[in-house]
Amino acid sequence: MAFTILTGGSFTSTGVGVKINLPSSADYFVTTNVTQLPLAPATGVVVRAEWYGPKFGLGQTAANDGIRWKKTNSTNAINIDTFATSTASNGFTYYTTSPIVEAQAANAITAITNATPAVVTQTNTYSNGDIIRIYNTTGMLQIAGMDFQISSVSGSGYTLLGLPAAGFAAAATAGYTRRISQFNFVDPEFLYVTNITQATNAVVTLSVDPTTIYAVGMLVKFTVPYSYGMTQINQMTGEIIAVSAANYTITVNINTSAFTAFAFPASSGSPTTQLFATIAPSGARTQNDPIYGVTGYDFVKQPFHTAQFTPYMYLAGGAQSPAGANNDQINWIAYKLET
Repeated sequence: MAFTILTGGSFTSTGVGVKINLPSSADYFVTTNVTQLPLAPATGVVVRAEWYGPKFGLGQTAANDGIRWKKTNSTNAINIDTFATSTASNGFTYYTTSPIVEAQAANAITAITNATPAVVTQTNTYSNGDIIRIYNTTGMLQIAGMDFQISSVSGSGYTLLGLPAAGFAAAATAGYTRRISQFNFVDPEFLYVTNITQATNAVVTLSVDPTTIYAVGMLVKFTVPYSYGMTQINQMTGEIIAVSAANYTITVNINTSAFTAFAFPASSGSPTTQLFATIAPSGARTQNDPIYGVTGYDFVKQPFHTAQFTPYMYLAGGAQSPAGANNDQINWIAYKLET
């Protein structure tokens, strides 16, 4: 038996999961955390991870698992175990069909703060970077039905970095959530807007991290219902000039300085005013290559294309997972087993 390299690459981690599209089925997949490999951090991190495919029979890797090579705390010594050990962390998941969001039991919320950012109290089994849908809220009815990416996860809750709720009249006292797929049928997808600044170049806060969905140079169109205040921007199209993962924002070249302030409608107005403010891609620009003098479309930024490319490998994010922590450089290689 011999392995052939199917494909490979590298990326700089943002601390969340990464989807790696593959040109054909893979039998072995390995990642190396180049940033952490020479270091001895106080809390040991995963520096190498391995996944084995179905051709290995009983030796194949289960979903969200794999072999991890982990530094011992504050030393360069290596411990080798699996992601599903007693110190469990998320690993590899290999997809050969489009993902279906599984049925889930109702997961009750006990509170959502009216703060910026909002914090949810909940007996929590979610992970950093998961996207959840909030529904049946008691208080904060204006966000019921919206999707949010979560961060700062603990066993008792998490932060909604994309929800600046300090202007809400009251906190939520109850509600439910369910985790939904991070992979959509169409990319780039529409996103929920949670704030727009009054500025020469408007800064738009979104409910999820836009950096893996939108890019500088894309055009986006705004849909802002009357109940959200800044009606002047409704149906306007702007170009993205900056994207930030730090606070889930994009900056667009629309001058909103003289517009009325953006604000969520009151909870008491729902469901009669329960329309959401959103943005969606609105076309592509031609790109010029100054070296070769070639003009053509930037297909990465061109709406729309399928997001259901299969097969693909999903690498979970975090210091204890194959996609690494923020700013870690991750090298990866997918192999094919020759028989």
